Amino acid sequence: MSLQEKRERMAAMVSDWQASGMSQREYAELHNMSGRRFGYWISKHREQDQGSSCSSFVQLVDDIASGIRIRYPHGVEVILPGSTPVGYLRALIQS
Repeated sequence: MSLQEKRERMAAMVSDWQASGMSQREYAELHNMSGRRFGYWISKHREQDQGSSCSSFVQLVDDIASGIRIRYPHGVEVILPGSTPVGYLRALIQS
């Protein structure tokens, strides 16, 4: 597998994890991966995203009817339930 293929696979898994609502540990276990390795992939993915983004602005909207929406500068929107733990929100905002 080429480096580019590994990066694409990593990005797909990180995006899938973010949409899953699972913890990093749960997702890694489900995919027979060590938590440490998956954490490394997440940090690399974040570095790559930060390098490609020209703005660090993240809009956070709390809408009771549809939960919490996080809109990233590159157009991705994440919708979460209003009961989402603050630590999880913080990690998403900082990514």
